[in-house]
Amino acid sequence: MAEYEIVSWDQSYQMTFYLFEKMTEDNFYPEIIVGIARGGWIPARLLADFYGNRRTANIKIEFYNNTSRATDNPIITQEISEKVEDKIVLIVDDVADSGKSLMAAIEHIKVMGAREIRTATLYYKKHSIIKPEYYIKETKSWIVYPWEYGEFAAFQYDQLNEKMSIKEIRRKLKDIGIPPPLVNAFFSLILDKINEKRKNNE
Repeated sequence: MAEYEIVSWDQSYQMTFYLFEKMTEDNFYPEIIVGIARGGWIPARLLADFYGNRRTANIKIEFYNNTSRATDNPIITQEISEKVEDKIVLIVDDVADSGKSLMAAIEHIKVMGAREIRTATLYYKKHSIIKPEYYIKETKSWIVYPWEYGEFAAFQYDQLNEKMSIKEIRRKLKDIGIPPPLVNAFFSLILDKINEKRKNNE
């Protein structure tokens, strides 16, 4: 099993459409589609388009407290943005990893009085504490979606810049499957910042 699975825009779109097909085959038609920020936003928006459903909502869940320290349990930092009382609700995220974000969203939306709640993700990992009603693929890999390529590149740079040269990090990102033009653009910005810092220190 590869350490990383790099997902393209086309794959993301196709997988989300397959989710839509699964749900309609199951005769499931949500009244409100909720995207968990930030990973669930794009799949939720695509599902709203496929369903022709304009009633979308957002809920933001983070694993950081107000001092920006990581926590084991998710914190709802933005409550659901729609009234869900007595509604059929679909909660969407990009992956069920720990499953804790999905569980927090379900519990919150239950308290808000939803009549029925189901969950959907593109990927599912077996160690998740919750198995979505709908998902496309099971994986053990670190999933990297096209809407987070830049964030992933920045994370890899921060982790590796003391161990590897910029050239080596660039090669690694390209080998993993991050599109070369994006890698080149990201590192041209990094190099600009390094050169600017050098000039300021002269």
